[in-house]
Amino acid sequence: MRFFFKTIRFKVISAIALILVVCIVIFGVLTDWSAPQSSFLSAVLSPFQKLASSVSGAVGGFFDNLESSDTLNEKIDQLEEELAKKDYQLIEYEDALRQNEFYKDFLEIKENNPSFQFASAVVIARDTSDPYGTFTIDKGTLDGVSVYDPVITAKGIVGYISDAYSTQSTVMTVLNPSINISVLDNRTRDSGNVSGDMSLAGDMLTKMSYISRNNTMAAGDYIITSGAGGVFPAGQIVGTVKEIKSSDSAVSYYAVIEPAMDISSVSDVMIITDFEGQSSLAD
Repeated sequence: MRFFFKTIRFKVISAIALILVVCIVIFGVLTDWSAPQSSFLSAVLSPFQKLASSVSGAVGGFFDNLESSDTLNEKIDQLEEELAKKDYQLIEYEDALRQNEFYKDFLEIKENNPSFQFASAVVIARDTSDPYGTFTIDKGTLDGVSVYDPVITAKGIVGYISDAYSTQSTVMTVLNPSINISVLDNRTRDSGNVSGDMSLAGDMLTKMSYISRNNTMAAGDYIITSGAGGVFPAGQIVGTVKEIKSSDSAVSYYAVIEPAMDISSVSDVMIITDFEGQSSLAD
C-alpha cells in the first residue's frame, strides 16, 4: 500500500481533489454560497459537522453528569448530617426517658424519707482490676458529696463514697471486705453486719456475719440497714438472703446475701448527702 502513495496515479488524484476543493471554495465566496454547489459542499462537510456536534454533545453531557454527581454528593452529605442530628436527638430522648424512670423510682424513697438530701450521679469509670466492683461517679465535693456518704439506687444500698474529689468520687461497694454495714433481717429482726467476702465477690454476693445461733432467718428474707453508726440511714434494703451457714467456730451463723442491685450493671446512682441522724466516720 505504501508504494501506491508514491505512484503518479496517486499524485494526479490528489492534485485533482485539491483543485476541486479550491474551486468550490472560490466559487462559494464569489456567489456567497447561494449556488447549488453549496449543497454539494454541505453534503461533503455534513459528516464532519455531525461528528463535531456529536463530540460537543458528549462533552456537554459529561459536564452535565459531573454537575449532577456533585449535586448528588451534596445531597448525600446533607442527608448524613440530618441523620447524625436524628441519632443525637434519639440518644437525648432515650437518656431523658432513662432519667425520668430513674427519678420516678426515687420519688417514693424521697416521699418516705423527707429528710434525705440527694445528689444524682452517673458512673463514668470502673476499676476492672478490682474484684469488688469499685467505680467512679461524676459528682464530687463541689456538688456537696463527702466521704462516707451512702450511695444507693431505687432498689437499695450500693455502697458509700470512699474518696471524694472536686468533680468526681470513688464508690466502695457492698462487695468490698472493707465496708461494714449494720443490718437487720426485715422479717425476724435478727441483727448482724454486712461486709464483703473475697470468696463471694466473684459471684456478686456479699456476707452478713455475727448472726445469733438462735436466729430464725430464712432464704428470701430482706436485709435492711439498722441505722446504727449513723453512716447509713435505717430501713434501706441491702439485699436478700440466699442461704444461712454456720461459722467455722460454730458459735454464730452467717448468711450469703445477694445485693439489691447487680453491682456490675449500676449506671445511675443517688448519693444521700444528708439525712436525719447522719454522722461521718471522717469526723
